[in-house]
Amino acid sequence: MILVMTAGFSSAGEIAASGKKHSEGQLTLSQEQLRAIGQKIYINETGGKLENLIAWNNGENFASLGIGHFIWFPENSTSPFTETFPALIDYFKAQNLAMPSWLQYTHDLPWSSKSAFMAASNSVKMSDLKDLLSNTMDYQVAFIHKRMQQALPLMLSHIESAAQQKLVSTNFHTLSSSELGLYALIDYVNFKGEGVSSTETYQGEGWGLLQVLQSMDPANNNPHKAFHYACDEVLTRRVKLSSQQEVEQRWLAGWRKRCATYSSATHSNIN
Repeated sequence: MILVMTAGFSSAGEIAASGKKHSEGQLTLSQEQLRAIGQKIYINETGGKLENLIAWNNGENFASLGIGHFIWFPENSTSPFTETFPALIDYFKAQNLAMPSWLQYTHDLPWSSKSAFMAASNSVKMSDLKDLLSNTMDYQVAFIHKRMQQALPLMLSHIESAAQQKLVSTNFHTLSSSELGLYALIDYVNFKGEGVSSTETYQGEGWGLLQVLQSMDPANNNPHKAFHYACDEVLTRRVKLSSQQEVEQRWLAGWRKRCATYSSATHSNIN
């Protein structure tokens, strides 16, 4: 399925011309390149199906919305995972996008349970969400891209060792000098977070972007493969340490398949 994104980018300054690099070597992305990355994220998270832009997965106490399956909690919900949908709505507001009035004044998911969420499938609010998310896909990937750009200083602020700071910074900048590497960084930070939340750990071990960058093999001269293998290693460790290992074991094959897209332009559909 070819993803057609109908919304345009709101800020020409946010995405620069193809092939140019920042002073630190980071490749900047054209609108078309970022849209291609957004398409891959959309396929990774939803299987390329518009109906999966709105989801509530079994065993979870939150909804997953949009191309990045951004997490949205009901009121008074608790979870170790980082909520991201309210920040997306704030981003939409900053871009002056037209939105349903009810979304302007709430940061809480209107439905308190999956059963209530499913029962509301034909409601006005659900229709509003479907329309908003299907018509703002370019903005959604721009939001994820912005999160990736903010990730490095955030990660470095959580590292005390100067040697580890240098390692993480070097690996980040090496990956960000190629389009495939930027896809890996952008997708993974949306997929599993920055790796700095104390609640997103099992037995003290995290599984975010920070942990993957720290686990890259310095002897591997191919940074894309090093990131792929480190991703696989970190997520395999997560499952082994999980208190619900049997549940997460069922997810691991899909996670590994996703990790493989980080080292192959063929797998990633990045042109």
